[in-house]
Amino acid sequence: MAPVPPEKQRWARPSLHLECLDVSHDGCRAFFDHAPRPDKLLDEAVSAVLDALYHDVVGWTPPPVRRVLLKLHDFEGVAYTCSSELDPLHKEIHLSVSYVAGVAHRARAADAPDHIRLEVQGVVAHEMVHVFQYNGKGTVPGGVIEGIADWVRQRAGVGAPHWRRERPADDAPWDAGYEKTGFFLEWLSKRLDKPDLVPLLNGEMKDGEWDDGAVLRRLLDGNEVGDLFREYRNSFSRLDKEQDPPRPVPTHAA
Repeated sequence: MAPVPPEKQRWARPSLHLECLDVSHDGCRAFFDHAPRPDKLLDEAVSAVLDALYHDVVGWTPPPVRRVLLKLHDFEGVAYTCSSELDPLHKEIHLSVSYVAGVAHRARAADAPDHIRLEVQGVVAHEMVHVFQYNGKGTVPGGVIEGIADWVRQRAGVGAPHWRRERPADDAPWDAGYEKTGFFLEWLSKRLDKPDLVPLLNGEMKDGEWDDGAVLRRLLDGNEVGDLFREYRNSFSRLDKEQDPPRPVPTHAA
C-alpha cells in the first residue's frame, strides 16, 4: 500500500500502538513475518483513509482521534473496530490471530505467500476506515458503511485476492456490503463523473442522517439508486459469469 506524502501531515494524526497477547501463536508469527514494521502498516493505513475521504476537494475534516491501538489476539471472526471504554477518541482495531494463521496456511498451500501481506494490509486498511468514517449519527445501513470501507481498501491497492467483479444476482440489493457495494460505488463515481462521490457521501453523513437514503439521492443528480444499480447489473455480460468465488468473511462486528 503506497503512502501519500502530500496529505500526510494535513490533519492531526493519532498516536499508533500495538498489543500482541501471544507472540508464540502461529498467527502472530505470520503477522510479524509479513508486517515486520507495524508502525508503517498503521501509518500507511491512516494515510490511505485520510487521502481517500478527506482530501482538499471535499472540504470536510475527519473526526478527532487521539490514539489507535491494533490488538492481536485470538477470537472467532476476522477483525472489528471499537472505541475504548474509557475514551471515545481512543480507537481499537482487533485482529484475529487465528484468522491470520488460516490465511497463512492457505497461502502456503497455494504457493502464494504475498497473499498474507495483502490480506493483513487490506484488513487493517478496511478497519482503519471505521476509525475515521462518519455514520450519519448511527443511521447509515451497515452495508453502506462496509461498502465504503472496501471502496477505500480497493483504492489503496490492497483488495483481497478472492474479490471478483461479477454481475450481482437479480435479487441482490445495492447495499449488500463489503466489496460488492464497494465495486458499485466505484462504478457509480465513474457513471456520474463524480470522482469524489464517496468522500462527499461520507462528509454528508457527518451531521446528516441517512433518512431512507435521502443523503445519497442528493448526490445522484436526480437519479434513483435502484435504477442505477439495475444499469450496473446490466453492464455485466451474463455469458462472462465466473464461478462463484469463496464467500468473504465479514471483517467488522456491528
